[in-house]
Amino acid sequence: MRLPFEVLVTQRPSFEEITTMKRIFLILMTLAVVSFFTACGDSAANTASKPANSAASNANSAPPVNPAAIEADIKKLVADYAASTAKNDFAAYEKATTDNFMFVGLDGSVQTKAERVESMKSGATKYDTLTYDDVSVRVNAEGNGAVVIAKVAVKGMNMGKPIDSTVRVTQVWSKTKDGWKMASLQATPITAKADDKAKAEDKLKADDKAKTDDKSADKAKTDDKSSDKAPAPAANKK
Repeated sequence: MRLPFEVLVTQRPSFEEITTMKRIFLILMTLAVVSFFTACGDSAANTASKPANSAASNANSAPPVNPAAIEADIKKLVADYAASTAKNDFAAYEKATTDNFMFVGLDGSVQTKAERVESMKSGATKYDTLTYDDVSVRVNAEGNGAVVIAKVAVKGMNMGKPIDSTVRVTQVWSKTKDGWKMASLQATPITAKADDKAKAEDKLKADDKAKTDDKSADKAKTDDKSSDKAPAPAANKK
């Protein structure tokens, strides 16, 4: 039986039906919110994992570090640096060093790259000879940094003061996008105390040996004298 149109329009849902519809609506909204945040979380996780995966991929694809090859390269750069600096080639000095290069002199004074180059240009720093010897290179595990320790015979002017001595030099090299560059250099005077100590130890050993030799000689002489004083054995009587 079909109800008149006016009845259908004026008929309202019961309280129970309204309550049920609200519950269904709340459930659907909750599911929608949960789905939204879940999707956002997955997207963020995927985005965050991409740099890590990319970094791991780059690390795996990076060629293995060859310390011996790097050591050879650094030693050549050190030799080139010494040769150009001995010629007061400040352009080569600028090229061989990083922008934040620092120089520490024998007296502890510090110069920036700009100050160092200006010192070379003005003649306050000018070497007649600069010879590197006993060059030792240590390369870090990543292959992008190295420390150089060497003995340097230097003669000329340094920061306005005459210099004619042998010093110990420590250099720090960094691998940049433009290749290997020197990031810092520190010069340390080599005092004579170590040599004096070695000489003293050698003299002490020589004196001890001489005393031992003298004691041995005295003992030999004493033995000889004792043998001379000993009575001759009596002849057998028949």
